[in-house]
Formats: sequence, C-alpha cells, structure tokens
Amino acid sequence: MREKIDCFLPCSDFEGIQATISQLMGNKTIQHIHLLVGSDFDSCVVPEDIDIITSDKPFSTDTLREIAAHTDADYVLFSTKASPVVLGKNALERMLRVAVDSDATMVYGDHYDTLDGNIAKHPCIDYHKGSIRDDFDFGQLLLLPSLLLHEYVSTAIKEDFDYAGLYALRLFLSRKGEIFHLAEYLYTEQELDNRKSGEKQFDYVNPKNREVQVEMEKAATHHLDEIGALVDTNVYKTPDFDEQDFEYEASVIIPVFNRARTIADAVGSALSQQTSFKFNVIVVDNHSTDGTTDILNSINDARLVHIIPQRTDLGIGGCWNEALDSNLCGRFAVQLDSDDLYSSPRTLQQIVDAFHRQKAAMIIGSYRMCNFKLETLPPGLIDHKEWTDDNGCNNALRINGLGAPRAFFTPLARQIKFPNTSYGEDYAMGLAFSRRYRIGRIYDELYLCRRWEGNSDAALSIEKINANNIDKDQLRSLEISARQQLIAGKLDTTADNRLQRFFNRQLEIWEVPNLNYQQLSHVKTKQLGDIEAQFNPARIVSTGANIDKKAIAERPCFLCNANRDNRQMSKILECGLELLINPFPILPMHFTLPTRRHQPQSVATLFPKIYSLLDDYADIMVFYNGPRCGASAPDHAHLQGGTSGLLPIQKCWQRFCRSLKTVYSCGEGEQISLITEYVVPAFVIQSKSAKCEAQLFDKLYKALDKEAGSEAMLNIVAWRQEDNHITVVFPRRKHRPDCYYAEGAEQLLASPGALDMAGLMILPRKDDFETITQERAEAVLREVAITSEQAAEICQRLTKMQESTHQTNAISKQPNVTVGLKSDTTINFFLHKPYLAKGEEICGEQEVSFSEGGLLWNGNHYRELLFSPVAKDASFSLANVTIGIDYHWERKQTQTFRGALRLVVEEDKICAINELPVENYLESVISSEMKATSSLELLKAHAVISRSWLLAQMEKRRKQKECGNNFFSFEKGDDTLIKWYDREDHTIFDVCADDHCQRYQGITMETSPHVAKAIKYTRGQVLTYDGDICDARFSKCCGGITEEFEYCWENINKPYLKSVRDSADMAEAHDVKDLEAFIRTSPDAFCNTTDKAVLSQVLNDYDQETTDFYRWKVAYSQEEIANLINTKLKLDLGSIIDLVAVERGKSGRISRLKIVGTKRTFTIGKELEIRRCLSTSHLYSSAFVVDRLDINAEGIPQHFVLTGAGWGHGVGLCQIGAAVMGEKGYNYEQILHHYYSGAKITTMY
Repeated sequence: MREKIDCFLPCSDFEGIQATISQLMGNKTIQHIHLLVGSDFDSCVVPEDIDIITSDKPFSTDTLREIAAHTDADYVLFSTKASPVVLGKNALERMLRVAVDSDATMVYGDHYDTLDGNIAKHPCIDYHKGSIRDDFDFGQLLLLPSLLLHEYVSTAIKEDFDYAGLYALRLFLSRKGEIFHLAEYLYTEQELDNRKSGEKQFDYVNPKNREVQVEMEKAATHHLDEIGALVDTNVYKTPDFDEQDFEYEASVIIPVFNRARTIADAVGSALSQQTSFKFNVIVVDNHSTDGTTDILNSINDARLVHIIPQRTDLGIGGCWNEALDSNLCGRFAVQLDSDDLYSSPRTLQQIVDAFHRQKAAMIIGSYRMCNFKLETLPPGLIDHKEWTDDNGCNNALRINGLGAPRAFFTPLARQIKFPNTSYGEDYAMGLAFSRRYRIGRIYDELYLCRRWEGNSDAALSIEKINANNIDKDQLRSLEISARQQLIAGKLDTTADNRLQRFFNRQLEIWEVPNLNYQQLSHVKTKQLGDIEAQFNPARIVSTGANIDKKAIAERPCFLCNANRDNRQMSKILECGLELLINPFPILPMHFTLPTRRHQPQSVATLFPKIYSLLDDYADIMVFYNGPRCGASAPDHAHLQGGTSGLLPIQKCWQRFCRSLKTVYSCGEGEQISLITEYVVPAFVIQSKSAKCEAQLFDKLYKALDKEAGSEAMLNIVAWRQEDNHITVVFPRRKHRPDCYYAEGAEQLLASPGALDMAGLMILPRKDDFETITQERAEAVLREVAITSEQAAEICQRLTKMQESTHQTNAISKQPNVTVGLKSDTTINFFLHKPYLAKGEEICGEQEVSFSEGGLLWNGNHYRELLFSPVAKDASFSLANVTIGIDYHWERKQTQTFRGALRLVVEEDKICAINELPVENYLESVISSEMKATSSLELLKAHAVISRSWLLAQMEKRRKQKECGNNFFSFEKGDDTLIKWYDREDHTIFDVCADDHCQRYQGITMETSPHVAKAIKYTRGQVLTYDGDICDARFSKCCGGITEEFEYCWENINKPYLKSVRDSADMAEAHDVKDLEAFIRTSPDAFCNTTDKAVLSQVLNDYDQETTDFYRWKVAYSQEEIANLINTKLKLDLGSIIDLVAVERGKSGRISRLKIVGTKRTFTIGKELEIRRCLSTSHLYSSAFVVDRLDINAEGIPQHFVLTGAGWGHGVGLCQIGAAVMGEKGYNYEQILHHYYSGAKITTMY
C-alpha cells in the first residue's frame, strides 16, 4: 500500500517497549516512530532515528498539537498505554486497508490481553451514536487519518484540556464520520488494571479523579451541543404534583425474583419507615420458586401489597410497570432492591420532602457499598456529586449510572414506562426524565447496597461487560436521537402534559369511557364546505336530552359528585372548577368542567374562568353552551374542553382572520371583531390579558339581544394562539332548528351546541349522517344563529360604545422613568455628593456585592437598596458600563448619572437602575444620540419621537405587567425561524441604557444649551394617531426608502409607519418597481450625503467609524459564510449555495431569507435576525442583494458579495435624512410629518 503511518507511543521505560519499537521499525507501512515521554525521561537511551516529544500529559490538547505538528504521513497510529504491544501478522496492514476502504475516521480492533502470564481474548464492541462514554474500550491502538487530526487541532479545539484532549478528538471524529470496529484479533497488550469490574465502574465518582471528570464533562457537553442534543435546563417543565389524586403519598417498590435470603430484610426496612404521610410497600414477585412467595405471604401488615404478575416474561422494568399501574401505587414511587436496605427510618420522608422542595420529577439519593455485615466496601459512599442542576442531564449520557435510591413522580413514570429489561432499566428512566424535567439529588446516605457472592456487578467477564455496555450504548443512542428531535422541534411532546396523563389514567380504570373513546376513533365524518359532519351514535344521550324544567327536576344531576360513577376521577382546578373526562366524547380528549356547587348554567359565572383555564392548559380549547343553546345539564354550571385545533373554525382560522372587521378596540391587538366569511355571523375577542378579555366580553354581552331576566342566547369556543387568547362568540336566536321536531323524512336530529356552531356538526343517527348535504347543514346553523342584520345592529352598538369611551391615554404630569444601567455580581460606584440610603447620608466610593441571594453592603444583607440624591445636582458614577452591546462598536466607559440609584437582584446578579424624570432622561438621550451641533429643528424632532417611543414603551410595559410578558415572538417550523425582536425583555425597569432601547449615558455627554432648548420647547409633546401615543421608531439611515413596521416586527399595520421615499417629493415607496436595482444604485435622497458637518450632527465619534452606511458591500468566502450561518443558526446546512429573498419590505429590506445549503434549506426572518445571522455582530441592514461568484462544477459559489442599503431597520425617522432636512430649512413638524404619515403632535403634560 502507498499509504504510510506515523506512530506515537507513550513511553516511560524504553527497554520495556523496545520489542514493540523493533516490530514497528520492521513494518513497511511505518514512516516515523515518535515517543511521548515525560520531562524526567532519559532520552540518551533512544536511537537517533526515533523522535522524542516531551509531554507529561499524553492525552492533552497540547500533546495532540505536537503530534499533528510531527506527522506528515497519511495516518496516525496512537497507543493509549506506555506498555508494550505485540502486533499480529499483517495487523497494521489490515488496519490500514480497512481505514482506506471504509473511509473511517478511526479504526480500532479486538486484541488479546496478558495478565499474570495468561493470555485471553479481549473483544471490543461496535461504536454507535450513544458510545460517548469517556471510558469506552477501544483497546491500546487507534488508527486515524492525519488530515482529520490536522483539521481538529487547527479549527475544532474549543478548549485546552490536560486530560480530555484525546476524548474530545474521538468525539470530533465521531461527528466527521464512522468510527470502525474491526472485529479481528490484531495484537496483544498487557492488562495493567487487575481490579474487578465492580471496582472499576465507580472510577468516575472517585473524588481523586474529579479534575479529569470535569474536563471530560466539558468535552461531552460540547459534543452534544455540536450534534444538537444538548438539553437546556432553563426550559425544563415543572411537575404538578396535584395533577391526580392518590390514596398514598408514596409507595416503596420492590421487584423480586428468588431472594428468599434477603426479601424479609428489604420489606422490613421499607415498613419501618417513619413518615408524616400515608405510604405502602408494593412487592412485585416475579414468580419466585425459592420460598420468596411464602415469606411475603407470611408478613402480616396491611401496608404490604403483594403482586404476582399474570405475565411470565417480565424483567425488572416490567415488574416496575406492574407496580406503577396498580391503583394502590402512591404519588411517588421509590426504589428498593430486594437485597438492599434503607439506611435510616427517615429515608422515605427525606425523599418525599425533596420532591416538594426541589420541584423535581425524579429524586436520586446516595448509597453506601457494604457487605451483609453492613461493613463498608470500596469505594464506600456513592453520592454522584459530579451532578449539576444545569448540566447533570447532559453529563448523564457520558457516565454509566445515576445513583440510588431512585424515586419517580408516578404519573410521569406511568407515561414514560420502564423498558422491560433487567439491566439499565433505571438508567433509561433517568435519561428520559431528565430530557424535560429536573432530577433532584440528595447527597446524604439514604441506602445500603449490599454485595454478596455472585452479585451481578462484582466480577464480570469481558463478554458480560460488553453486553452491558452494548445495552447502555443503545439506550444512550436512543436518548440522543430523542433529544435531537426535541431540540429540532420534531418530537411530538403534546402527550407530555398533566391533562393527557389524567385522561390516560381515567381510561385505564374505567371501562365505559375507554370503550367509547376507542369507538370514537372509528366514527365516520364527511366534509360539507366549512362544516364537518360526525356520525356519533353515543351522543344521542345529549342530542336527545329533554331539558324542560320538569324533566330536569325529576332526574338526578349527573355532574354532582354524589351521583357520579365511583370510578370517575376528578381534580379540583385552580379556577375552582372540577376536571372530569366526558364519558360520551366528541373529541379525542374531551373534558367536562363543572362547578363544585350545584348552580344553574351561567355565562357570568363561567366566562372569567375560561381565560384562567387556557392560561393553565394552553393545549386545549374550552367551550360553553348556554342553558338554551346546547347545554344538556342547564341546571349545573359547567364548561367543556378538549383537543384543540380540530374544529373547522380553528382549522380555517387563518382564512377567517383575513376578513375580520374590527368593531371595538381597547389596545393594540386587543379587540372585538366580526367574522364576516363564516357560515353564520360570529364575533371574536382577541386579548392578551384576563382583564382586557373580561372588559371586551362585557361590552359584547351588553350589545347582544336578550330577553328580560334571561341570559343572552350564545355559545363560546376559546383557545390560545401563542400569547393571544381567541374567543369566538356565537350569538343565537333559537335553541333547536324546526327540523329537530319534524316527523318522518323531514326530521333531522341535530341540536347545535358550541362545537356544531364552530363547524363540527354531531349527528347521532346514521340516516341523518348519510343524507345531510352542505346546503342543509348550513341552513340548520343559520336557523339558530343571529341574522346578518342582527349582527350589523350589534356592531353599531359596539361602535357607539367605542366612540363614547375612547380617550387619549393622557398623562397629566411628567412621569419618572427607570433605566437599567448594568448588571454584574459586584457594583462599584462613586457618589459625588450626599445620597440618602437606609436612613443615612452617604458619599464617596461604594461597593455592593451579590451574596446569598441578596445584596451585601457595608457588612449587611438587603433585598434592595435605594440611593436617593439629597440635592438635585447630586450625581454618581459607574465604571465599565458597556455600550453598543453586540454591535461592532461595543466598548466600556465610565459614566456619570443624576437622579436616584436603585440596586435590585436579578438572576444571581445585581442590576443597577437609574430613576429620574422623563425630561431629564431625554436630555441625555438626545445628547447621546445626536451631536450638540445638530440643528435645533432636528433636535426638536428627535425630542418628540424619543419621548413618544419612551412613553409608549412605558405604557406597554405596564400592560404586560398585568397580562404577562410579550416582548419577544417568533414563528418556528421544521425549516423556518421567523423571529422578531421588539425591545429587550425588561421586567424590572422601563428601558435599558443601550442602543437596544435608546442610547442613554447620563450626564457623561454634557447637555448643550441647544439640546436643553429643544427639550424645553417640546416639553410633553408626543406623536399620536387615533388618540394613541405612536410607537415612534427611528434608525440611523433608511437607505432612501423607509420601511414598514410589519416587515421588521409583528404582523401589525401601523398606518403612521408606512414606507415613504426619503426625498422632497415624498413619493410613496411602492413607486419603486425594481428594489434590487434601487439598492445597486445610489439614488438621490435626504440621507444620501457625505457632508461631514451634517453627519457629525447624528453620529458620535464611534458612530463615525462607520462611513459606508448609505450603500455598502460585504464579501464572504464560502468557508466564512458557511461557518457564520451554521454557527449562528446552530444548524449544519452544509456549503451555502444561495441566499434567496423570499419577501422584501417596501424599502427592499428582506424580511424572509431562504438559505439554500447542500445539506438543508432553511428560511429565517425578520430583518434583525437576518442581520444577526449574516454578521459576527450585526449586518448594517437587511436591504441587500446577493452576488454569487466563482461557482464550481457542483454549483457551489466560492464567494458571496452582499450589496446593501442603509443602516438599521429603516422604520420611522431616518436620523441622517432628518439632519439633512433640518439643514435645508424644514422645521421639526415638517420633519415629523414626512416620516410619520397621518400622526399628530399632541401635548400630554
């Protein structure tokens, strides 16, 4: 073969490996031999033709760099031990041939071991996706391509390791291709570790190896991140321990087979637990034959549950499932092996307390290895302190165990289920739990693991070790695949919710609904336009119900607790309603939600609970049937709920949304609208807060027709769409259609309720289902719904209400603004004049540190600190305040501020907040954003828009404080990520001090008389549109055309932010037919200027470092753009073939960009996400065109050039354009009206 090998052998004793070296030197495939030796090695004994590399840490990244620097062969042979190895005949030639033929990234083979003079076969196992253990047994010799080694050391090393360098390289190689196991015995090596397997397996928890393990964990974590399998514990779900009712708080689970010697001790240990709650012990006896069964039968304790499964093919995991499925299983299922003991009678109490304290779905304790005399065996206490809350779930894939005892939240364990095996079943559960839920730890000794002769872990053969490792590698491979799908959004997680688990458990224990839900999956349906007919015979109970007062009075209420089947489960929800499954379903998951007290059906009672239900259970839809509109139990108030997204009105909601007619609004995106294109007139309430939802429904209800003393006839269907609540109200004029009461062929047994009105028509009779037509189905709904004329009257009433209540959000006096300045673990600041804090006047240098969850200042702990200025001109300075965060001009400055300083704790850091009057804040903002040399009219214009934006954001934050956070949104699909950033997610202050909000630098930038005059002249002035304060956006340079709001942020049309040409004729942007040609040229515009005097008005010193803002170019090589995009998106798209503008705004800014790669195509948006993705900081704008250059034979461009226009999002005022307008003589009102079409200037205070 032509390929050559360079060998690298660790060496501490040259004589000891001299035979190995001689054998290698005689092999024609070997090019060079290098010895890796320690600093104390005597190199004099080594022949000159053997190279010496000094390294005290042969597995470090530095050693790998040295190896890469010393090899120029095709392959590298690496020995992992300093001991001799005897090569079999043609072993290297065989490894080399396999490496070439398979194109493997690494080759390893089986071998022989010599131990105490004996030679034994040592087979290895195949390498898989889940083989990421750092102790994976490859044998002594590894063969890998030198090209990949060079690639690794030059591009892929993310952190220098002393111990984990080789491990990180191996993980890198597994990402690049196949690690090939050559199942042939190729060489003989010396086995130096003669410990039993039961001792070796705990090396990873030995404190002496902690430094090594920390490095291994970092390498494994990086690998999981690279392959898209890294779990983010910040998005963990929190279990609801009250999701189901349990007779017992906990159950000790003991699977057993033939443990007559130990079972009595184990059961006794469990029964002796001292707890404050009710518990039992469930022993699953897997058909023992040695007397174990008799021993269990002899124990007289009512708390012992003895289960003998019907099946005879169960492993330990299958026995666990038997216990979990038992109705007697408690809320928490706690492990105890049949030959082990609890360390203390308080173990069970400690575990249950930990569940509640740590909000974890699984708890793992610590155990001590001991013999049957309870004498400690090595390694003693196994506490797994390597576990961390933020990364333990990821590091768990690197190690072979998680600890004991293990305890599970029963509903989740029932859902996930143990694999039916007797090895690794508990490890599999731990991995599955940790994918989406926190695992809690107890580091105190809770458990005694008793070892006895013949114990499965004491001294295993290589074949058994391999079998166990294969099993666990398979578990890890499955788990990594599941995590990759979860993170990529491809894993169906809808079943992982408390409602689904409640529902599943109910069907397990109650046969009638179980049968009805099975039959529901086979019901016939047919599409009739926007209506779907469902043939559902079981619903004859409801459709044919007699609901006159006499009939209701004579029958027992089936929703009252006393009259329910004793197998029907219930749960009291936070809103006060009970949760029951509906035994006669329409939907795949169908719930009834009655009040606990028997009271009449009432929308006034139940409507406020709809919002609460959807907040708690976002995956369902909720509906209401009025007492004369489909409620089969009008005497007992109730809602219903179930599977969301199946109703025709939901399926077609995007189409209906396009023709909504807004008739009443109480804020942006919160309104009542008429649905104009549906079969019947209906109204939709769109809201983001319970308060607004209630107010809007109150307005709508007042506008409905109703009889005196009676509830308005209506049905309601409601669901959540991200953070928005959608509530569709169907006003009615009739309970049932005439055809319901007709006879013979004219009869159609249809009694429309909420689901029918929403398009799912329920027909319990087969003839009705087979003969109904679209025309007749629509006629039924129209007959019971209000007419178009009645809907128009309701709209008129709502419009009058809007006109009479519409008011500008007037602010009578100047408010204060809170500004976030910086966040750090220690805040150092200097008070230039006296400030008042905690009742004392202080001055000078101060330091506040984060400590024990609070603030440490002058030796005392506080939750919050406020430093109030004694005099108006008092100021304070903060060092190292970062400006331009994530932008190319990012830097730190010492800044000085007036006003109060508030220090609060936020996420383990201290946040420094400046509180001051709005007008003082604006003086700093204008001074920071603009130069003092700016024209007065420009400064006035900027004062108005800065004030408008600020007050609008303060009002927005106030609303969001009431209804929840909505600063950030996105649309995500398998191949799409459309993301828009409004402003920073600020919850403890109004705005931050950086460009993400408005650039605020206190009095660091001295306020000029010019700026002060502009602020004073426009005091209290804001832009308004239709009475609301405008969200007055602005950017540095629009590039000749301003952009519209919806192309950069939410899909909301803001009329005052429409696109305009930045020129004197103020032509609308849609006059530009060819936006690409517009971007490639440099047309006249106000902002097309190179006048330094004008630019200096807008650009501060560091802003002036940017000179090509109107038209610019950015060039990337294929490698640069592929690395940039793949890094930013955390996806492997391969080489980039094209960047395609799917959607452009009116200014030419791309709001949807399709990135075409050789491996995958992905679409991103909106403009800031595009700018972020295509630059190491931020691209100047998303208004660009793409030139693909040097396209190779595979159609892959080797270079890309982006030609762009403008700087920033381009929405609203263009700062440079406005500066030019000011120089040309336009006054500030003209400037504002140019950029904000239809807006008015209003004085608020």
